[in-house]
Amino acid sequence: MRNTWFGWVVLCALAATLGCRAPSPDWNGTWKVNPSKSNFQGPLITISISADGEYRYYDGVVNSTFRCDGKYRPLGNNRTQACVKSSATTLEMTRAENGIKTNVYHWELSAGGKVFTSTATAFRPNGPVVTAQIVASRMSGSDDFAGQWRDTSYLQQHADMTLRLDNQALHIGYPSAGLYVDTPLDGVDTAVHGPRTEEGTTYSARSVGRRELSTLTKRNGKVLTQGSLKLSNDGRIITESWWNPDRPTGKGTLVYEKK
Repeated sequence: MRNTWFGWVVLCALAATLGCRAPSPDWNGTWKVNPSKSNFQGPLITISISADGEYRYYDGVVNSTFRCDGKYRPLGNNRTQACVKSSATTLEMTRAENGIKTNVYHWELSAGGKVFTSTATAFRPNGPVVTAQIVASRMSGSDDFAGQWRDTSYLQQHADMTLRLDNQALHIGYPSAGLYVDTPLDGVDTAVHGPRTEEGTTYSARSVGRRELSTLTKRNGKVLTQGSLKLSNDGRIITESWWNPDRPTGKGTLVYEKK
């Protein structure tokens, strides 16, 4: 009898512990960003063009180089890319995998060169065509696409967030950006899906408690950002924060309120 009673005590204690660790159901739903409570201006984009015509694009996450000569060049993993510059203010890059078109990136400058618009289109074999666009204002430079740009459309793309969370996995998506990821809560790196997502970009999450997750975004195994998702005690607000591990003081924060 004593052993039976002791077993029930252990079982109840274990159940209580697991219950405390289980994610709150308040995570689930659709969320809308509150710009006035957020602290993020939008990423900086740097574009340079070398003397021999090589372009370099860097936005803090994507770091790529290419030439705009119309030739398909290898990217690895059976993927290729070709760039065509049709005028002083427009160029277009096309990516293919095993000879099948997967992505198109269209760059365009406004009259006067003060606004840079980049439209990305992803062609899925078994799904709809997905398009995302960024609009950036010139911070420096005056010639061609070269210069530094501030992405002024980031908040619009991340205005809405959908989230589902259970004991095993996190689903998080930003419909306006066509961006989503489904990842287990054990820190395993999972591919990020979206028309502007570079090959090798992954996201992982770990549960810190019922109301907090820690996250990592990587590119080809290298950590790009460390972050967290925190749910308020009343279940009405999610605060998403991220920072470069080498620059922890440069933290970006988006505050989402439940719809």
